[in-house]
Amino acid sequence: MDVSARAAGRPGPARVAVVGGGLAGLAAAAALAEAGLAVTVFEARRRAGGRAASFEDPVGGGLVDACQHVAMGCCTNFLDLCRRAGLDDRLRRDRTLWFIGPEGDRAACTPSRLLPAPLHLAPLLAGMRHFTLREKMSLAAGMLRLARLRTGAGGARPAATAPERRTAAGWLAAIGQPDRVVRLFWQPVLESALGESMDLVDVAAARKVVVDGFLAHREAADLLVPTEPLGTLFGTGLVGWLAGRGVEVRTGAAVNRLDRDASGCVRGVETAGGTVPCDAAVVAVPWRQAARLLPDLVPPADDRLAGSPITAVHLWFDRPVLDLPHAVLVGRVSQWVFRGDDPPAGGGHCQVVISASRGLCDGDRGTLLAAVLEDLRATFPAARAAVLRDSRIVTDPTAVLSVRPGVEAARPAAATRIANLFLAGDWTATGWPSTMEGAVRSGRRAAEAAAAHLGRPCSALVADLPKGPLVRLLVGD
Repeated sequence: MDVSARAAGRPGPARVAVVGGGLAGLAAAAALAEAGLAVTVFEARRRAGGRAASFEDPVGGGLVDACQHVAMGCCTNFLDLCRRAGLDDRLRRDRTLWFIGPEGDRAACTPSRLLPAPLHLAPLLAGMRHFTLREKMSLAAGMLRLARLRTGAGGARPAATAPERRTAAGWLAAIGQPDRVVRLFWQPVLESALGESMDLVDVAAARKVVVDGFLAHREAADLLVPTEPLGTLFGTGLVGWLAGRGVEVRTGAAVNRLDRDASGCVRGVETAGGTVPCDAAVVAVPWRQAARLLPDLVPPADDRLAGSPITAVHLWFDRPVLDLPHAVLVGRVSQWVFRGDDPPAGGGHCQVVISASRGLCDGDRGTLLAAVLEDLRATFPAARAAVLRDSRIVTDPTAVLSVRPGVEAARPAAATRIANLFLAGDWTATGWPSTMEGAVRSGRRAAEAAAAHLGRPCSALVADLPKGPLVRLLVGD
C-alpha cells in the first residue's frame, strides 16, 4: 500500500521522521513543517547542530565553537533559512578580506560596491600588496580562464584529456600560473573554501568557488561570521524557532535502525525508547552513519566518498592579540585566524583553522602548536609579548567530503529507490561542496521530494545570486 495513501486515511498530517539534527536535518524539518507535515527530528547528541558544535570555554566560561564556521554572500539558502528563523541579525557581514603576506605585509581586500560584477573585484586584486603587478595580472587572467572553462554533462566537471588536469593544482600548473600566485592565493583560498588539498580537488569545484564565490555578484564574496556560538545559534535559536512551528526535536535520541517492511518502505525509526511510527523518513547523517543504517542504498566510504580533515587550534592568551576580526595568513602553516570574544576578566581567545590537515606537522601536536604560535607572533605584534594561558587542538578527520575528480558520480540524490525514504547531508548531490550552504540545500531538496511523495508539494530552494550581464557574457553560463 502506498505510504501517502495510508497517511491520507488517518486523521492529522502525515508524519516524517528526520534522522540527524545537523543543519541538513534542521533545514529539512523546517521545509517539511512549512508544507504542513508533522515532523520529528532525532539527534544522537545532547545538542542539535551537528558539526556546527560548541564546547565549554576552559578559561572564560561560556561556549566556544569547535571549529569556526563562516558563510559567504553566495550562500543564498543558508542565509534564507537564517532570515526565516530570525537569526540573520546574529551574522556579521564583513566585506573586507584581510591577507597577511609572508613578510607580514597586510592587504585589505574589499570588492567595490559600485562597479558591476566582475569588475567589482578590481579593488580586491589591487589591494594584494604581496603580489607584483605582473602577478596580479596573471591571477586575474587565471580566474577568468577558470571561469570560462567548459564543464562536462550536468556541470559535474570540466572536460579534460589528461587525468592530472582534472585537479585544481594540475590545471593551474598546466595554464602556467606562477608558483607564488598558486602558493599565496589559490592554495589558501581554494583549500579553505573546499576543505581539501589543491592536489586532490576537482577543478570543477575550484571553478565553482571562483564563479559563485567571487565573480558572479558584488555581494558573493562577503563573509558572514556568526556573532554568537554555533551551539546557541543553531542548537538553541534554530531549534526554538522550529519548535514554534510544531517540529519536535529529540536530542540524545540515537536511531539504531529503520523499521522497514518487505518492500523496503520505512514504517518507523527505532531508538532506545522504542519504535516511533512514521510515513516517510529523511536520513540526514554523515555518509558513514548513513551507510550503516542503509547499507542497501548508500555506498560505503571508499576512495569515491572520502573525508578530508580540518584542524582548529584554539589559543587563550593573557591579553588580546589580534587587531583584526579575521585574516588569511598566506605562505604559513596557519591558514585562517579568527578573533574570539574576549572575556570580561581580560585575556584574548583566537582560533586558527587549517583545512586539509592530514599529516600536519607529522601528527605531532606540540610541533603544530609551536608552529601556530610562531605564525601569530610573526604577524601580530601584540602576540609577541602575550603569555599563552591555555590551548586546545580539535581535529575532525572527516570534516568535509573530499571533492575529488569523480566524486559527483558517487554522491546520491535526495530521492532513493525506496518511495518514502530520502537522503540529506552535505555529502549528497547538491552541486555544492561540503559547506553550510550545501547542507541546507540538501535538506531542502530532501524535504521537497518527501513532501511531494506525501501529497504536499512545496518549493523550498531559493535561487542563487543573479549573475551580472557582463559575467554572463564572459563566463557563458
